[in-house]
Amino acid sequence: MAGLNIIQLKADIKSRGLTWVPIELPADSKPRGLGWDPAPAEVTRAALETSQRLMVTRMSHLFQQPMTLGSAPKSLGGPAATPPYPRTFDWRTRGVIGAVTDQGYCGSCVSHATTGVVGSMVGVEHGGASVHLSEADQHFCSSHGPNCHGWNNGDALNQIKTRGVVSDADFPYMTAFDSPPVGDPADIPDHIWIAHCRAVADRNRKIYQITEISAWTGNDRKTYIANVGPLACGYTVYEDFRHYGGGVYRHVSGVVLGGHAVMVVGYSDDENCWICRNSWGAGFGGAAHADGTGAGYFKIGYGECNIDAEAFYGAQGVIAPANRNWGGWWPVAGGAAASDSSVFGVSRGLNKLDIFTSGTDHGTYTAAWQPGDTAWRGWWRVQGGVTAPGTSITAVSRSADHLDIFCVGTDHRIYTAAWQNGDTSWRGWWPVAGGVAAPGTSVFGVSRSADHLDIFCVGTDHGTYTAAWQPGDTAWRGWWRVQGGVTAPNTSITAVSRNTDKLDIFCVGTDQRIYTAAWQAGDTSWRGWWPVAGGVAAPGTSVFGVSRAPDKLDIFAVGTDMQVYTAAWQAGDTAWRGWWPVGHFKVAPGTSIHAVSRGPNKLDIFAVGQDGGIYSAAWQAGDTAWRGWWRILGGSAAPNTMVTAVVRSADHLDIFAVGTDHHIYTAAWQP
Repeated sequence: MAGLNIIQLKADIKSRGLTWVPIELPADSKPRGLGWDPAPAEVTRAALETSQRLMVTRMSHLFQQPMTLGSAPKSLGGPAATPPYPRTFDWRTRGVIGAVTDQGYCGSCVSHATTGVVGSMVGVEHGGASVHLSEADQHFCSSHGPNCHGWNNGDALNQIKTRGVVSDADFPYMTAFDSPPVGDPADIPDHIWIAHCRAVADRNRKIYQITEISAWTGNDRKTYIANVGPLACGYTVYEDFRHYGGGVYRHVSGVVLGGHAVMVVGYSDDENCWICRNSWGAGFGGAAHADGTGAGYFKIGYGECNIDAEAFYGAQGVIAPANRNWGGWWPVAGGAAASDSSVFGVSRGLNKLDIFTSGTDHGTYTAAWQPGDTAWRGWWRVQGGVTAPGTSITAVSRSADHLDIFCVGTDHRIYTAAWQNGDTSWRGWWPVAGGVAAPGTSVFGVSRSADHLDIFCVGTDHGTYTAAWQPGDTAWRGWWRVQGGVTAPNTSITAVSRNTDKLDIFCVGTDQRIYTAAWQAGDTSWRGWWPVAGGVAAPGTSVFGVSRAPDKLDIFAVGTDMQVYTAAWQAGDTAWRGWWPVGHFKVAPGTSIHAVSRGPNKLDIFAVGQDGGIYSAAWQAGDTAWRGWWRILGGSAAPNTMVTAVVRSADHLDIFAVGTDHHIYTAAWQP
């Protein structure tokens, strides 16, 4: 493929006082596609508005002032008084940038750049290496269509957000073309390759998605790169760029060839340049050079070739497919749940599971599984009990093979039933000490020591109440009001026992703030309510917590922005720590976060996303950040229901959901 006169190009570079190295194109050099177009104004503006929100809500420690939306993108942002970024930065040193790709003679550079950014963010956000995502699935099977024409970074990332993208292992790039690739006779004069979309089996279980698309300008680009991740950009390609062989490229000669998109992996203020990964194969730029260029990488001067004409695009909140250790979703014995009712379960012994739901007739039903069973057993009706609309049945195992369940009846009174090994049927329902619950609330309980039960509910006056039972009692004791606490409508009080005879309870107040109260053996009354670190919850959501080790508490809430937050306390703390966001993930309205600890200092949380999908995130000792979110096997939940989990033995998870058909489903994970 012919190029510029290399002798003249070298002379022109020298006369301009530049230092980049031009190289002669090899005799067998093959053409490479371009294909970047500027994003539509409304797409860029939406991404800039996301950046402005993130600067205020999630990155205020990095940005001293939010960007102001103006007509010229390069005017946005600007240097802070003390730049929150180093003079040089390169994500390659962190091991999260994947191998250089080759788009061939196809205008798919935008898909190579954007999948490169998202694949790198898998490594950044989930820990470990990057994932090579399928440029073919992104470019030829999305709204772009099966062709090698150009695209823009904004629309491309929006496709990853909405439809997702599979890995290159599921749809390798070159399999989208004939073998060998065939030029399109209708594409005159270039005859770029003809491309095809290929079906991916079970695609919905294999996709990666993102939740945030942002756009960055000015020095805010450096702040983002140094603190968050790589970016995608577009610029104008001239003939001399094809001869690039190292150093900091600045245009000298040749005509415009078109627009091109690349991934920006770093920058250097010492050299006044961006550091980029190209998609023209590992031979671009010659062999690897000491300055980090070549072998597919290049440096380009700030402001060069219209590179500042459009904001750089970023992606956050990567949702990865669940790992192969998950199995499911399996229907549980044909069970179906009432609207706005969730399934709660308990493990009453090693590897034994019992779950409970309010049926479509509002009856109280249970099903069970234990080792040796080839399928779930049930559903059995529990003694003719009937529940109030919008409530769930909850359960506690106070000792091995003992079950106690609680519900709100149609008269809004609180009832309990019990079962223990040797019983041929459930005993109950018994009213609990005359307690009456507010509409739309459920009763939650805990066992703070063997055969001791404490339960909590929101009264009709929205006060917080508790009742208790222990061996020797002939009836439940209570209800006692807990320190005058008052809760928001359609929320419940939840409880954790972090050690023997210690209780911590959590609620959402009428001001939507999150509060806690505590009791331990020797106390004559409850202590609290204390606000938890200024946390505020979304309407209609409750706070759930777990104890991952003795005297350690972790709680989880849905914020008013519908994102997931966590706070923590442990013995010795004088106040709660948090709230920290758990990734970039938003939950469906009217759902809460459920948490379990499957081993010491291990946390797993579960949520219903805004698309109705079922998601998980995890943390364990040694992690510097939460890992996740992962979508669990394509499962979907009914509106206004939550996903719940049970640990039946160390490092074994079983989760339960009400599907969109209101049938009950389960999935399981083990190492």
